[in-house]
Amino acid sequence: MKKISTLLGLVPVIASAQSLVHTTPENRTALLEEFTGIHCGYCPEGHAISAALEATLKDRYVAVNVHAGGYAVPGAGEPDFRTDDGTAIDAQMAVTGYPAGTVNRTELDGALSYGRGSWEGVVYDILTMPSPVNVGVESSFNETTRELTVHAVAYYTEPSNAGNDYLSVVLKEDHIIGYQADYTNGTHQNYDHIAVLRDVITDTWGEDIGSPGTGELVERTY
Repeated sequence: MKKISTLLGLVPVIASAQSLVHTTPENRTALLEEFTGIHCGYCPEGHAISAALEATLKDRYVAVNVHAGGYAVPGAGEPDFRTDDGTAIDAQMAVTGYPAGTVNRTELDGALSYGRGSWEGVVYDILTMPSPVNVGVESSFNETTRELTVHAVAYYTEPSNAGNDYLSVVLKEDHIIGYQADYTNGTHQNYDHIAVLRDVITDTWGEDIGSPGTGELVERTY
């Protein structure tokens, strides 16, 4: 069964299931945007690293797999996971090799994207950083109309001091079965693709929500 989920990109914190958003200061959540492709033979190693981080960190870690670049171009009968949003993000992050990733779009040695060997260290660095805003998300899907409704809430425990903030809502999909090159284990015809970027529901770079102050609550429904 395919599973479709929504996540909030470019945000530091995901609230617990008990309430949509917390009002006390918290540390950041790590978001890995992994740049990948079905013809990238080393990409399954990146997928495995990300899956291990998710298994350990649970809801403090979010992954989205962005299929872009030459290795994402499908052959006949192969799945096409490319999106306009993903192509734009891949270009903005200046990806030069695959797999690559960016964690909370944080630079490492002056680069916005970096190899799989660096992801774990950056993730754990991010988790120690305080966040000025707590973000929660919930969604519902109407199977009759095929309409997805996403409700996002951001509560500021400190003022935003870096100019205007942007809220990005991303749709990803799990368990899509299809081709994947793999230099270690051999080519897969029925690979289980997870966390595949399907769409950025907001603008590619998010919705401008201004520069909220301490105690302000921002709500959006898409």
